[in-house]
Amino acid sequence: MSKFRKLQQLSPGERRILAQAGVLLPLTSGGVYVFGVSRWQHVLAKLSKLGSRRSPVTGQDLSKRASEIALMVNVAATHGVIRAHCLQRSLVLWSLLERNGVESELRFGARKENGQIQAHAWVEINGVALNDDTHRDFSSL
Repeated sequence: MSKFRKLQQLSPGERRILAQAGVLLPLTSGGVYVFGVSRWQHVLAKLSKLGSRRSPVTGQDLSKRASEIALMVNVAATHGVIRAHCLQRSLVLWSLLERNGVESELRFGARKENGQIQAHAWVEINGVALNDDTHRDFSSL
């Protein structure tokens, strides 16, 4: 199935999230480079509050909404303008979750492998990683 047909099958809400992720991922890549992670996260937090029209999501709606947003961020990161890494993906996912009334936590971890320190980022909801399984190999900072 072509990418265009897959895009047509998305709901209007999914298309909106995909478009937002498609814009935010390259901006985040540049924003982190220019301003640093902490300052850029602050910018994303302000942006998420500007467009937020939703009250907090709870219960089964929380899991469904969070999974939908995570999937759209992953699609945008894989097929978008840039191939976003875990840091950009996680910052954008965290921001879009906040914008859509889903409380989450951005996590950072590190590990030492073959004498080199490696870093990783992921998003958690109620202590469960939403966008990543490899975080288990990293010590949370």
